[in-house]
Amino acid sequence: MGPVLSPVDRFQSEATVAEFDRLVAELESRLDFLAAEGLEAMRGRVPRWILETGPVWQQLGECIRGTLRTEWAAFRDGFLPGRLPDIDATLIVMAARVGDLSSLLAGYRFAQMALWGSWFELIEASVADEAVKRELLRHGSQYFFQYADLVSRYMAEGYQRGVERAAAQGEHHRFQAIKSLLEADPLSGSHFDIDLNHYHLGCVAWGEGADKAVRQLGVSLGRPVQLTLRLHNNWWGWISGSRPLDSHQEAELSRFEPGPGIRIAFGLEGFGEAGLRATNHQALRAQWVAPPGPAVIHYEDVAVETLATEAESDARAFVAHELHGIDDPSVASARLRETLAAYFAAELNAASAGAALGVHHQTVTNRLRVIEERIGHPLGARHLELAVALRLRDSLSREEI
Repeated sequence: MGPVLSPVDRFQSEATVAEFDRLVAELESRLDFLAAEGLEAMRGRVPRWILETGPVWQQLGECIRGTLRTEWAAFRDGFLPGRLPDIDATLIVMAARVGDLSSLLAGYRFAQMALWGSWFELIEASVADEAVKRELLRHGSQYFFQYADLVSRYMAEGYQRGVERAAAQGEHHRFQAIKSLLEADPLSGSHFDIDLNHYHLGCVAWGEGADKAVRQLGVSLGRPVQLTLRLHNNWWGWISGSRPLDSHQEAELSRFEPGPGIRIAFGLEGFGEAGLRATNHQALRAQWVAPPGPAVIHYEDVAVETLATEAESDARAFVAHELHGIDDPSVASARLRETLAAYFAAELNAASAGAALGVHHQTVTNRLRVIEERIGHPLGARHLELAVALRLRDSLSREEI
């Protein structure tokens, strides 16, 4: 636990204790919002590959939410930690593996500032008694700064130990070499065991046993595999060869099933150093927009989504513009979007779309007429744009950014 800072002992009046209990309860309702703000604030501070590695970015968000809730609970109960809280230890494991303590600590510092700022705003907005207000502000200031000092020290010590362990095992050095290559920094060939004068198929694999599945695929393709562990069964890999994949290997790749609970995203095959970077980036983007369900995701199948969502705000504006009139979350609009997608998939054949949807072709025709009325122009006028907007809408909804 650690040293106790009981608000009941420190506050001079029952009124202050009552206000403290009320404000702490209200603060809890804001924690998820504060965590979302903190994660968004980190976008410009962390390396790009972290943003593009879905599970890593998701876990980072979970860590920020967890550290806020851990600190809130300690504040509510009136104690300071005597050791590094478990959730912050997880954050340190992430920092050690990505080799970037400063970026991840930026999120932690934001969490501290957000908690203190929210506490200050709550008091200023809802506490009228000046004496009570001063007590609450003093207590919050004292607590949050002491907590931050303690945990920051624990985190720095834990990170150093983690880096030393990783360095002793050779993992830290290897990942730094890979990261340097992917970021186009100068790299000594002796530090990296992939022949850059080869063709490379990049992949991102996640799930229990994902590394074994990729290695098995490499055996089936007759190609060596290089893998590096990123975080909790999330692997980056390259399947490389002196020649491009031939038709038999491509057929083998298309038939590949990685096994229960495992998902793999592939980039496009590329040659040399630039090709290795490109295929890794493509695999990460394919993972990021991966639709639910399929165990194998190929970049070429989600290229529209990945390219458009490189600029997410522009993609959302495009979707809103093209689907204006049928973009709301109502059941009726969802049915119209489903019909339009089926119509495009059926190559603009209403009868085939009706068969796919299980409705009469005249029903499809009627719905298409309603869609044209709502969007304000004939479907043929912006057929391509509407088809892309439908795909992007699904992808952006899945990302829940």
